[in-house]
Amino acid sequence: YTREEQDEMRSNFRFLSFRGKVQMKDPDDEYLLIRELELDSMGGPVYPRFGLNREMIPENDARPPIGAYFGRVLGGTRSTKGRGGVQQYSLKNRPYLGPTSMDAELSLVMTNLGRVDRHSFCFDPFAGTGSLLLMCALRGAYCFGTDIDLRVLRGRGAKENVAQNFRHYNLARPELVRSDNSIYHRHYRCDAPLYDSIICDPPYGIRAGARQSGSKLASPRPVLEEHRHDHIAQTRPYSVSDVMADLLDVAARTLVLQGRLVYIIPSMTDFDVNEDL
Repeated sequence: YTREEQDEMRSNFRFLSFRGKVQMKDPDDEYLLIRELELDSMGGPVYPRFGLNREMIPENDARPPIGAYFGRVLGGTRSTKGRGGVQQYSLKNRPYLGPTSMDAELSLVMTNLGRVDRHSFCFDPFAGTGSLLLMCALRGAYCFGTDIDLRVLRGRGAKENVAQNFRHYNLARPELVRSDNSIYHRHYRCDAPLYDSIICDPPYGIRAGARQSGSKLASPRPVLEEHRHDHIAQTRPYSVSDVMADLLDVAARTLVLQGRLVYIIPSMTDFDVNEDL
């Protein structure tokens, strides 16, 4: 559409009476108008505006869209040049990444759903490389994360670890503890509400298999005292149903009144409530 045609479309929303002036460069808020068209099996418009010779087809141009959607962009403004907005927090800009590092924009959406703001106390029981905690910290929250894999929490050295990611954005480092969410009650007190938000990406065995503390052996050997300082505890498989049951149990015990639990769950076309939930 030409600039004049776009202006005409925008003029239909004058009744909203937005306060403040229009600021096309580095806006504080950005609004989108999306026109839904009927598409063919190849993803092209059934009634295209222009023919093969680039001449407009009047009857198709006059055809109204299936629907029109107007709304505000969440999670930061769009940035096609990678300047400002959510692009500056892209995974490719961080010193430390892992196979389960959460996308920056999706992480921001999750913090929105969790109502994370300044002085919120946020907990991620499957912290990994700290992607979700980083976005919570950007909103001014106090961050606490745990993970069963001590090696992921420690990182790959002085320049590749969770703390370095936070330092990269001038944020206070989070509190990190190696612990197992399946036995949360044995690590921490859970007799009173504590967290404003629990934001996490539980392990479903797709990008990383779920593990919990325990040994495959019936009678594992005890760890000698001199080896405890750098001992990596044994783990065993952790079923997805148990992952979710334990997560919901921890949330019920530790979230404050009106606190929020936000987590990612895979979407399957053959999802069955009785078997998969």
